[in-house]
Amino acid sequence: MPRAKSRRFTESAQALAAPESPVLLVTIEHALLAEPLRFVNDTEDLVSNGHNYRACSFGWTWPDDQDKQTPRASISIANTDRSISPFFERTHGARGAVLTLTQVMRSAPDFVEDQVTLDLTNIVATAQAVTGQLGFDEILNKASTPYTYRPETAPGLF
Repeated sequence: MPRAKSRRFTESAQALAAPESPVLLVTIEHALLAEPLRFVNDTEDLVSNGHNYRACSFGWTWPDDQDKQTPRASISIANTDRSISPFFERTHGARGAVLTLTQVMRSAPDFVEDQVTLDLTNIVATAQAVTGQLGFDEILNKASTPYTYRPETAPGLF
């Protein structure tokens, strides 16, 4: 279901020289984190809905549309102050991490213009950046039960 956008957001999206651009907020949640990691893709910190987002540079690639595979996006977060890579190294790639991308206007940071939540997988932490793939867990490609009954494994049933 589409989310209602503010007037300022739609005007800046349609303007050739907008006075204000939307900013992206990233929230990384994991069971081993007491407090989620929060970043804003800007040069100044931002407070949105009572949470402080630390200024950090990151790149975001939209999901692809390839045949016979689930859509995948990617993200690369700058590791300039070396504060985020220890978490990913300590948790062996942060299996089970969930990333939420939120788009807000700096003038109205409490109004969420758009938001998407994706699973964070295939994380690689280097001295320069932490990169990972974003997508959904491939539920349809998993076994529906932990046991499979076949004539070789359960001959009494057949």
